[in-house]
Amino acid sequence: MKNNTIILEAAREKNRLKIGIYTPDDAIWHYESETPALDKIEAVTVSVAEALNVAARQGGGGTREFEKLKAVGRMLGDELLTPELKERLRNSDAEYLLLKLDDGLVHIPWELICVDQDFLCQRFDTGRLVKTRQKIVNSAAREMKNPLLMWILANPGGDLAVAGDEGLKIFQLMAQLNQESDIAEPVLDAQIGPDEIKERLKSYDIVHFAGHAEYGSTTNGKDSGWKLAGGNFTVRDIDKMASGAAMPAFVFSNACQSARTEEWERKKESDDGSSFGLANAFLRAGVRHYVGTFWEIPDESGSHFACRFYRLLSSGIPVGKAVRTAREELTKQYGPHICWASYILYGDPRVSYFDSRKAPVQHAAAEPSLIQNTVTRGSFFNYSLNTAKLKEMRNSIAVIAGILLLAAALLSGNYLIDKFNFWQQIRIQEILIAQAEQKQKKTQALFDELTKIIPQRTSPEPQPSAPMTMAMVFDSRISFSHQKKENLAAFAIQSELIECSRFRMLERKSFDIILQELIYAKPEKLNLLMPDILLFLEIAEDEDQSQVLMRLVDKNAGVVIDNLFEELEHDKPVFAQKKRLAENLLKKLEKLWPLRGVISEISGEDIRLNIGAGAGVRIGQRFKIRDKEVFLKTVSVEADSCIVRTQKKDFPLQTGWQVESF
Repeated sequence: MKNNTIILEAAREKNRLKIGIYTPDDAIWHYESETPALDKIEAVTVSVAEALNVAARQGGGGTREFEKLKAVGRMLGDELLTPELKERLRNSDAEYLLLKLDDGLVHIPWELICVDQDFLCQRFDTGRLVKTRQKIVNSAAREMKNPLLMWILANPGGDLAVAGDEGLKIFQLMAQLNQESDIAEPVLDAQIGPDEIKERLKSYDIVHFAGHAEYGSTTNGKDSGWKLAGGNFTVRDIDKMASGAAMPAFVFSNACQSARTEEWERKKESDDGSSFGLANAFLRAGVRHYVGTFWEIPDESGSHFACRFYRLLSSGIPVGKAVRTAREELTKQYGPHICWASYILYGDPRVSYFDSRKAPVQHAAAEPSLIQNTVTRGSFFNYSLNTAKLKEMRNSIAVIAGILLLAAALLSGNYLIDKFNFWQQIRIQEILIAQAEQKQKKTQALFDELTKIIPQRTSPEPQPSAPMTMAMVFDSRISFSHQKKENLAAFAIQSELIECSRFRMLERKSFDIILQELIYAKPEKLNLLMPDILLFLEIAEDEDQSQVLMRLVDKNAGVVIDNLFEELEHDKPVFAQKKRLAENLLKKLEKLWPLRGVISEISGEDIRLNIGAGAGVRIGQRFKIRDKEVFLKTVSVEADSCIVRTQKKDFPLQTGWQVESF
């Protein structure tokens, strides 16, 4: 039977190297004891990393850099491997290669050892397992169950547009997994600081960072970290988190030199015990898989690698195979480019995070890449999403907008276009709809669960004039920093609904959380007022204005009634915009659920209806007699009735006639 895994194990004892290759089934295995030129290897490794950093800043390198990398790979093979070990690797038909290294060898790029024409990371699905003399704090084991929670931190510095695009593409991809059941629950953040990361990181199973990182070479990596708008999230921060609740199982740090490290070996008694770089810190804290880069990466090709990696991973294949296949596709996309070789995987490459049967639908063609640039991630969040839901509409508008913009540019003598164009606006709307759909799905599932455990009351069909109840569900999914503005928008719309409609508003944020609590609090003893209508609120912020989605759902029928979009202007107080924000919503509610009543009494000019304040009637409310062009206006309101008058005083009215608000 073919053994699909081989293990290369290497340990350092001063200047000697103990190294061997075996399979998991071997009860005994042979190792070599060599004295390679480790000082030479370390010097070459550092110089190559710096040279490749320069190449990345100039566009990612080409044939010259690729051949130099291959020459270094052959040198590493000659210095670290005996002829017998190279022959073993050359003849192996294994799929996976586990690199079992000790902490004195982690700084060497073993994945780039070149045997004949192939690098090890091209030949095998590779992953690193490290033994260390460092102290490791035992943290709680993470329970992995669906839906896997994923946190996507994209372009937190605001100056890597392609990183922002990368985050949204990954967000879309993970959302596509939830076609039949909840597989993944992605959350996307842009403007975020180190304190928020420390507070929320342990809430997620998978964390993806796309942005700038710093490598603290002068401090042996202790000051390495993710660059954020409000300061850096550093190795020292991660070290402090290494206890208590479980860390994420998987971290992908798609940033420059995010896996570069020195030896993980204490050399002084006074050492403060900090980790040596991001990879070391996350692994010591309990992360099971970590993907990072050995040198700087160009923004566009790094984004391409990450998006392809998650598409492969979400299809159900193991993490090591996803890394290797993404390398291959990056090579096909960019030719002799050195970005693909920068990625390093720590952890068992044979582990899968998703069931292959839950793979997302594969699109026939990938979205075209953005303009090639030479920005790297070593030193304005751009919304971009491509879904099938509004593809036809978006393409049509994009063509029309393109023609209009081109004509305008020709007339004005330049090709500058408005940064907030139609295409971008529709893309943001797609994101908001996708988020609302996820919330609606979760909330409906909780309603269904409550229905099973609460005795159903038999009651007559509610009258059209009866008060109706609405619950607003708003809890920002795209960014923690949006919640304050989302709250203000929600309260502004809510106040207008209370003032101008007959709906009773349930004062509940995150209605699904309330329901979840009730399920575990013996709800059969509670008299829960259930809503007739659900209003899901989503908001996406831009530099100048915000898009607000109000998604109306008939809770009883479980169908979406409408998606209403409004713009929230930044230069005006939110409450000053409440009438405009709620105007179309009120019209929709009035049209779908008009207030109905019956003429119960006629006394001169006073016409009494059988509905009053309890049903939502207000002074000034206008009604129309059904099937007649006769209009009524409310002049006084009591609890169960109201007085209306008509301008057609000579029109004979009759009791029993039905009226309807308009």
